[in-house]
Amino acid sequence: MEVHISEIDYLIKTDYPAPVLPKAPINERDRAIGKYIADLIPDGSCIQLGIGGMPDAVAESLYGKKDLGLHTEMFTTGAVKLIKAGVITGAKKQLYPNKHVACFALGEKELYDFLDNNPTCLMLDGLFVNDPAVIGQNDNQISINAALEVDLSGQCASESIGYKQFSGTGGQSDTAVGAQNSKNGISFIALYSTASVKNQLTGEREEVSKIVPTLKPGAAVSLSRNDVDRVVTEYGVVNLRGTSIQERTKLLISIAHPKFRAELVREAIKMGYLSEEK
Repeated sequence: MEVHISEIDYLIKTDYPAPVLPKAPINERDRAIGKYIADLIPDGSCIQLGIGGMPDAVAESLYGKKDLGLHTEMFTTGAVKLIKAGVITGAKKQLYPNKHVACFALGEKELYDFLDNNPTCLMLDGLFVNDPAVIGQNDNQISINAALEVDLSGQCASESIGYKQFSGTGGQSDTAVGAQNSKNGISFIALYSTASVKNQLTGEREEVSKIVPTLKPGAAVSLSRNDVDRVVTEYGVVNLRGTSIQERTKLLISIAHPKFRAELVREAIKMGYLSEEK
């Protein structure tokens, strides 16, 4: 949708540059997760990328792919670099072919310079861009989102740590469901296998698993277990779509940090998710 200047009632002029979001650092865990995801993205797919080291690592792993499309909530600098490299062309998209679709942009100056008066970039209403029915119109739609915790049933907490709000939900459920509406679409939930947190009793930091038996009390379920598809950590990627509780428990434990796997098995047996081992 294009709006002519004559249709605008008020404009506020500014004399400062658009806010710049520096590139997030990428670590080895990000790169491992990025490669697992990129290996499952075929040429001609339509991708949704978010913000941070993990999505940037995915973008880095996509060089060499052909004719990817872009239908995403957020337009990022990483996406611009892929467009300039000829990786993202939009040639295979069913909806807005040869166009790059998003509803907002945040990144480095390179991103803003690229968007300025660029007819190949469409910034559309978020209610439209994030509509799962719209997202699903592109074949091979790939959704990539992050989570803070995933429990053994597949519930994803991505916006709160227990009852404490950590971030917003964003378009996670929209894009995840939209990708599953898509022909051959895939939804990825990515997270590190562990986190370093402060022990409330000792005050010291300790390593905890982010694959957990149950979410922390009060945690918001950002993506239900019915809508989860692939889950990825630095230890691998598993497909939970259509699996039983027992099957997904085993799969999720297989990508947890090795030092927490035995404990997760014990807890799963207590909850009845797994039967007692002989």
